[in-house]
Amino acid sequence: DVKLLVWDRQNTLNSKEGEGYTICKFGFKAPYDKLTVVFYFPIWWIYEFFFLLKDKCNVIHACDLDTLIPAILAKFIKRVPLCYTIYDFYANNLPDGRFQLVRRLVRSAVTGVEKLGIGFTKILFLVDEARYEEVRGARINKLTYIYNSPPDYFDVNQTKKLRNASAKMTVFYGGVINRLRGLQFMARAVQDLDGVRLILAGAVHDEAFLENSVLTSRKIQYLGWLPSYEDVIKETLKADILFRFSDPRIPKTKYESPNKLFEAMMCGKPIIVSDGSSMADIVREENCGLVVPYGDVEAIKEAILKLKNNPELRQGLGQNGRRAYENRYSWRIMEHRLLDSYRQLSGKISKKPENHKSRAS
Repeated sequence: DVKLLVWDRQNTLNSKEGEGYTICKFGFKAPYDKLTVVFYFPIWWIYEFFFLLKDKCNVIHACDLDTLIPAILAKFIKRVPLCYTIYDFYANNLPDGRFQLVRRLVRSAVTGVEKLGIGFTKILFLVDEARYEEVRGARINKLTYIYNSPPDYFDVNQTKKLRNASAKMTVFYGGVINRLRGLQFMARAVQDLDGVRLILAGAVHDEAFLENSVLTSRKIQYLGWLPSYEDVIKETLKADILFRFSDPRIPKTKYESPNKLFEAMMCGKPIIVSDGSSMADIVREENCGLVVPYGDVEAIKEAILKLKNNPELRQGLGQNGRRAYENRYSWRIMEHRLLDSYRQLSGKISKKPENHKSRAS
């Protein structure tokens, strides 16, 4: 019996009935992916703290540092176990740039707070083995890896029906519209290629990019905010190529293995990723896409043309990704790990063995 508390900062969350859990929304508007959001945190923390005190929960599961501190306080008052998932280690979200001394001091302080908080949790969940380096030195009671994997929506017959009938090669990205994702480089690459189009969808955090690159080009289409995750998957299944770039100036890039990578695997699509990250290591290891230097437009063009001109390669990389998803990264495997971890909190451990190995093992 699960209750989900969500800070719906942009008022974009559409919840459906019959999902199997209850969604409680905190609708206080606030920026997303901007440093100014720290000024809104105290209001959220107060709301979260009193919500947890009032709720009759047996286990609290906090996600990322912006939910952890009130959860720790509530854990001690209510005397219930606390689980913690780190999707992004906050200290490494700060980009490099000017005022390096100040940035180092802030990173050090945030790192100390998060590592101290980890010591109060029963179970720590990380989304990739590479992330352990970020929390090394923290007192960890139990550690479990749950990849950013989507549920399995793949259906061969439905995929064939969804496939775009357009003669153009379709490159798709669904996510935050932000320059830090390197969207401007893909936009420039597509402009110079015949028979290739770029389709984008998601929340816009960079209006200038949208106006200068998307709205002025016939080769780029912006679908807007897609109302459901299933809509994102449908567009993914329609596409020929996916991509996910990460700016190496942001320290967390080194450890990133975003859900876009696993969506590509699940859908059996090749993906182009930028080098210098955990996702690039996975792409090379599973041979499910191509790796390019971040910001190298010529390398992006070459990668697209390589996939466009070689349908067998495109299909083979997609099949490799799908095979890796089924054997190592599927949500079915992750779900079993998660539920087993919860059962351990009550001493009820599943008898069912897990036959799949993680990358680390």
